[in-house]
Amino acid sequence: MNCLALMPILAITAGHASPTPKEVMQAKYKAYNVCFVKRDEPGILAWIKTNCLAKFSYTSYHKTRYSLDGFKSSVLQDMRNTQKVISSTLTVRSAEQKGNELVVIFASEFKGTVNIDSRRYTLSDQSVSTDTWVKSGKDWKISKRIQVNADMQLQPAD
Repeated sequence: MNCLALMPILAITAGHASPTPKEVMQAKYKAYNVCFVKRDEPGILAWIKTNCLAKFSYTSYHKTRYSLDGFKSSVLQDMRNTQKVISSTLTVRSAEQKGNELVVIFASEFKGTVNIDSRRYTLSDQSVSTDTWVKSGKDWKISKRIQVNADMQLQPAD
């Protein structure tokens, strides 16, 4: 039997299975990344509004803390500084639910050119962060993000 004959059976079976928390979260992070890569400011702001609590906090690897407004400003500035995206991925490594809390560990990898202080640089950035999502009605919202590892390489562009 060839694999194409199994496709309708697999499609029906897959259609009835509920997505795992990891699959749900991977779709959310993918949507965020698509907005970032396209430099879609209204899209990224809508994603943040939909997925972050008003009391959201972000702590960088270097222990800098941001409120929701500070996080939005930082993301928008990063998008505006990006000149060219070579590659960008957000990969959910794990999503563990405990009651009304969902802890997501994800890896971020970015390569591209950026403009900082009117100078062009090649940027290679890899990080790992932990997001704590909480149940808010029927939806999950991020209450805090902590960047647990970061490796950024910035080189003057030719």
